[in-house]
Amino acid sequence: MLPPPRAARPRPGAGAGAQGTGRGGRAAPGAGSTPAWSSRSWWWRSWLAGPATCSPTPFGWTRPGWADSVRAPLRQLGLLTWSTPIGWTFLLRLVPDVGPPERLRVLPLAFAAAAVVAAYLLGRRLGRAWAVAAGLAAALAPSALINPTLKQYTADAFVTLLLLWIGARLASGWSRRLLVGFCLACVAAVLVSHVTVFVSMAVLGALALLALAERRWDRLAWLLPLGLGVAGVQAAAYLTFATGGDNAAMHRVWAADFVPLGDGLGPAASFLAAGAAEALDRVGFGPWPLAGAVVAGGLVALWRAGQPVVVVAVGLLAAELVVAGALDRYPFLEARTSLFFTTLLTVCGALGVASVAAWSARRLPTVPLGVAVVVGACALLLPATRASALHSMPSSRLRQQIEYVLAHRQPGDTIVVGAAATFAFGYYWPEQPTFTPTTVRTAVRFQVEYPGRDALILVRQRLEDQPIIDGMRLAAARSRSGRIWVVLAEAGDRSSAWNPAMAGVGQVVRPQLPKLVEVR
Repeated sequence: MLPPPRAARPRPGAGAGAQGTGRGGRAAPGAGSTPAWSSRSWWWRSWLAGPATCSPTPFGWTRPGWADSVRAPLRQLGLLTWSTPIGWTFLLRLVPDVGPPERLRVLPLAFAAAAVVAAYLLGRRLGRAWAVAAGLAAALAPSALINPTLKQYTADAFVTLLLLWIGARLASGWSRRLLVGFCLACVAAVLVSHVTVFVSMAVLGALALLALAERRWDRLAWLLPLGLGVAGVQAAAYLTFATGGDNAAMHRVWAADFVPLGDGLGPAASFLAAGAAEALDRVGFGPWPLAGAVVAGGLVALWRAGQPVVVVAVGLLAAELVVAGALDRYPFLEARTSLFFTTLLTVCGALGVASVAAWSARRLPTVPLGVAVVVGACALLLPATRASALHSMPSSRLRQQIEYVLAHRQPGDTIVVGAAATFAFGYYWPEQPTFTPTTVRTAVRFQVEYPGRDALILVRQRLEDQPIIDGMRLAAARSRSGRIWVVLAEAGDRSSAWNPAMAGVGQVVRPQLPKLVEVR
């Protein structure tokens, strides 16, 4: 269940640098008046809020984005699934083959919009104003906008908000049919979001604790076996589809994001405190002490509005993340992999702001206080949202490199592809690749190959010198035109061996990427 690689966050001290009652009914407008937000209009507004907020920066079609797995046969989904849920890998295939190669971004964009709807439904448990605040918070969550990848992180946020909403409905209006539907949703959601395991257990645990406190033994009689059934099915899904991502290479990648229990309780506590502060900083309501107060206000509002199951579930979810980080099973509050949690906290904070605004509107003397709170929250959240939306992605022009080679190559040219560039090459290059189990030590279980294409040489090792040297020599021997194109990933193929390896077989006549070497 481990997520894909990223730059590890240093541990503290490791150096500088481093994601029922109270349910409001529909207010009847006065004669001849029109409500500012009608229930029907909010649905389409909420679906548009996510795309309008995210575009053009994080989900822009000009941004680099590829999923070479869509070019593999359907029978190989198991091989291609490692840290990405198999359902997400499958859904990428359903994106229509229309538009630019980056059209796959429509999938995370769709889940981002769906998260807005789920947040609205959760807020609707408190009232219309809370629903609007929650929906806007999900659309504007800074931690969501700063993660513009083709991974399943927006699906994580959607699943989290959706399951919490269903759990809230169960708590206030118990129904065995709804409970069964919730369990089926947990089983289906785990195929597109690994964090479903955390969220489903947190919601079921909160429902069980609430039933125990109220001595609802009949509810417990249903919750316990169905909860165990959900856990069993999810465990089977993990063992069947996701164990490929649980390997030594992945553990090394995430080592700095696991709770360092081996260093003692003091360093572990400092690590947890630093991680929690960083996560609150990403919520969008100012520095972590202020953001924590706003989020706490939202949880109080949920409790007072008769939604204790949501509050307890959030607490259990936080505890699960601590335990998973301590057991080296999930990175603790890392920016991308905790997007679902920080987005949830942003929604909770918005509910707190809406509660203060609703309370202050009851009396004329307190109206200025409500206005000040809303303006202050917007003054904190909107700049954070804008900064996240404008956050630059790592430089990558692999698509442009491949297009340049296709436009300028001559008969007899050979092409050398760096190890980090092979996956994007497999997506953008027009010839159909094949996918085989990897032959090198890496967190990814598969590699891209072009059998029978002697003009294509794919280097397998990123940092070792000899494979790079051998690749350039092989390209020189196979080149009938005396020319070699070199395609490299700017971020991943940084080995210092490339320049001497190219110089060893010829002269670099095009120093910028893609490089062109004339064989001596």
